[in-house]
Amino acid sequence: MADLVSSEQRREIETAVSEWVREDGVPGASVAVVDADGLAYAEGFGARDRAANAPATPDTLYGIGSCTKSVTAVALLQLAEAGDVSVEDPVADYLPHLADAPGDPVTLHDLLCHSSGMPSDGNLSALITRLTDRGDRDPDLPMTGDGDFRRHVESSVDERLVGEDHFFYYNTGYTLLGKVIEEVTGQSYAEYVRREIHDPLGMDRSCFSREAFESAADRMTAYNREAVDNADESDDAVDAVEAELAFDERLYAPGGMVSSVAEMANYLRLYLDGAGESDASERGAFEGERLLAPESVARMTERHATRNDYLDGRPQGYGYGLSSVDFLDDTLVGHGGMMGTTTAWFGYLEDANVGVVTACNTAPDRHPSAVGKAVLALVQGAAPHEVVPTYAFERKADPLVGEYASHREVRTATVERDSAGLRIEFDDPGWSGEYRVVPETLDPDDHRYYVVTETGKRVPAEFRVGEDGVSLLLQRWRLHKQ
Repeated sequence: MADLVSSEQRREIETAVSEWVREDGVPGASVAVVDADGLAYAEGFGARDRAANAPATPDTLYGIGSCTKSVTAVALLQLAEAGDVSVEDPVADYLPHLADAPGDPVTLHDLLCHSSGMPSDGNLSALITRLTDRGDRDPDLPMTGDGDFRRHVESSVDERLVGEDHFFYYNTGYTLLGKVIEEVTGQSYAEYVRREIHDPLGMDRSCFSREAFESAADRMTAYNREAVDNADESDDAVDAVEAELAFDERLYAPGGMVSSVAEMANYLRLYLDGAGESDASERGAFEGERLLAPESVARMTERHATRNDYLDGRPQGYGYGLSSVDFLDDTLVGHGGMMGTTTAWFGYLEDANVGVVTACNTAPDRHPSAVGKAVLALVQGAAPHEVVPTYAFERKADPLVGEYASHREVRTATVERDSAGLRIEFDDPGWSGEYRVVPETLDPDDHRYYVVTETGKRVPAEFRVGEDGVSLLLQRWRLHKQ
C-alpha cells in the first residue's frame, strides 16, 4: 500500500487538487486513494467551514449525491441473492406508480440501469432546488409528501418512449427502488442500508438524515456558487456564500447519502479484488465479510446500457448504479454525484485494482469526477491532460485565448473559453459577430475546431500554434494573436 502513492505522486496530486480548489473557488475538498488493502492516501484541502476556518479532512462529511445510486443497487442485489426479489420483477408488483406506463411492464432492472424509456420528470431537481433555498428556480410543484410524489410520477407515464433503446437518466426510478426495498424488508431505506451496508463496511458516520448530519463534528458547510456570478467584481470574497444541504426521504435512494472520503474508500473496496487478481474472485467482500457475491458485483458493473459516447468514440456504459468506460488501458467504473451545493465522485480501475474518492462542498465548474480521474491518472503515472477530457480541453484552449487581429487590424476578434469549446467574438456585429466552436478531437495538441452555421454549413476554425505565435483561420480571415 505504501508503494501505491510515491512521494513524488503525492506532490503531483496535492498540486493538482490545490490548483482546482483555488481556480474553481472550492471552499473545501477531500481526496482519498485506495487499493484492496486500504487507504494509500487521504487528505483535506481548504475549509469545510469558512466562517469557523475549520479545515476539510478525510473524515469530513459531504453530501455525495448520485454516488448513492450504487448503494441502492447493492441493497437490491442483496435482496435478489436472498430470493426476496428478482431484478426482472415488474415494479408494479410492489408499487403502483408506473403501473399504467405504456408498453411492457417497467422492471427493477430497467430502473437500475435507466433503460425504462421514462424520461426525467424533474421531481428530484425540484426538491433540491426548493430545499437548498434557490427560490428563484423553484418550479412550484406540489412535492411535499409521498402522495404528491406518486401523483407526479403517475402523471408522467405517457412520456415513456416505448420500443426504443434510449438511455434516460431517471432519478425517480431510484426513489422507486428505495421504496421497493422498504416494501420488501419492512424497514426504512436508511435503516436497511445502515444494517446491511454501512455497519459491515465500518461506515459509522455515513448517514441520510439532517439530524445525524448536524450532530457530527467534522461536517461540511454547503456553499452556493451562484452568488459569485452576481457579486461585485471588486469584492475579494468572490468564490462562495453559505447555503443549504438538501434532506428529504425521497432523495435518499437516488442521491441522499452523506459520507466522507475515508468511509467511501471502505465502500469502494467492496468492488476491489482483495487477492489482486483480475478474476474478481474476492469482490463483494470487505475484510472477510461478504456483502455481495462476485456474480452480483459483475452484474452491477456490466454495461447494460450506453449512457454517452465520448468525442473519441469510447462508449460510456451504465450498469446498476455504476458507469464504466475504457480509461488508461483499463476499465474505469464509478459514479459522480451533485446535490446543488455539494458534489462528489468515486471510481476504480478494474485490473489495476486502485480507486479514488473526491468530494467538495460546492458545485464547481470542474466536477470532482474530473479531478478524481486526474488523481487516478497521476497514481498510474499518466498526465491528466493526455487522458482526462476536461484537462485536455483546458490544455488545448489555454494558448488560444486572447485578442486577435487580421492584417493591419482590419478585423479584430476576442477568443474565450466556452465549456469544452471556444467563443470567438468579432468586433463588427453586422458581420457575423460571434462563433461558438467545438473541438474536432480530444487530443490536447490538436487545435482544430468547427462550427455549424444557421445555413447548415460545417465551418472549420483552425488555430495554428508555432514559435512565431498563434494564428486563427476562419472563413476568409487569418488573424494573429496579439
